[in-house]
Amino acid sequence: MFVSPFSAPGLWLRGNLHGHTTESDGRFTPAQYAAAYRARGYDFAAVTDHGKITDMGAFADRDFAWVSGVELDGPEPAPFGHHVVALGLDGLPPRGSRAGLQATVDAIRARGGLAIVAHPYETGLTSAQLLAADGYLGIEVWNTLSVVGWGKGVATVQWDEMLQAGRLVAGLATDDTHQREGRADDLGRGWVVVRATERTPGAILRALAAGCFYASTGPRIHDFRVERGADGVCTASARCSPCRYVHFLCDRGLGRTAAAQDGGEIGEAQWRLHPSATYVRLQCVDAVGGTAWSHPVAL
Repeated sequence: MFVSPFSAPGLWLRGNLHGHTTESDGRFTPAQYAAAYRARGYDFAAVTDHGKITDMGAFADRDFAWVSGVELDGPEPAPFGHHVVALGLDGLPPRGSRAGLQATVDAIRARGGLAIVAHPYETGLTSAQLLAADGYLGIEVWNTLSVVGWGKGVATVQWDEMLQAGRLVAGLATDDTHQREGRADDLGRGWVVVRATERTPGAILRALAAGCFYASTGPRIHDFRVERGADGVCTASARCSPCRYVHFLCDRGLGRTAAAQDGGEIGEAQWRLHPSATYVRLQCVDAVGGTAWSHPVAL
């Protein structure tokens, strides 16, 4: 059952769950990677080098937690294959167990990890292909490198098609930073904010698994709740940092956008949901295009 992070006890912790170092194809050493996210005020991060779990224990302390991670890939679905971020693994699954997307997810779960489908828009994964596999936490609805490198880093269409089909997977924002060609524009632009009981890898992983987080490239979500009235109809309400638009997204065109009358900014909104809507998610957009995405809620 989904537990709202806004009513759960704990700490709000900001982190990046996808990035690479010189241990695979990134240009930052592990030490430089650690320094970059600390300098940006993050509370935790994961290094997800390709095919290798990079030990970041030397850079952890009471103020910063490191979640173990790795990026795994496979040859199917065609033509570009799949990439999956695995978090919290105790070791690498055998290469032969990752012949397809479902097999990769199963191999990650068998080793106690969480699976996130990476940059599905960039790799050409359709919602039908994503729906053909299950058991993963969610998909990257924002991948910074895919945005700045190929213009294909926003996968909200695939996400909503999956939600409308009844699969309430999470949407996550990550950097996938590689610092290619001396650029730093793929770093510090997409993150998750989790509600964890403490600043430890275990607590962060448990919060992610429970859906106690939201994703963002800028705005902050202060509250998002859905309440069912005596007539059986649900009302969604939200509070956020100043934003230009507050979207309540549901099946097809059943949602609603709230905006300030004068074209300014708003910090709260609510909407009485259509009785036939099966899910709702919050999407807040600020004046410079930064976006925050809530976990979806089944109605």
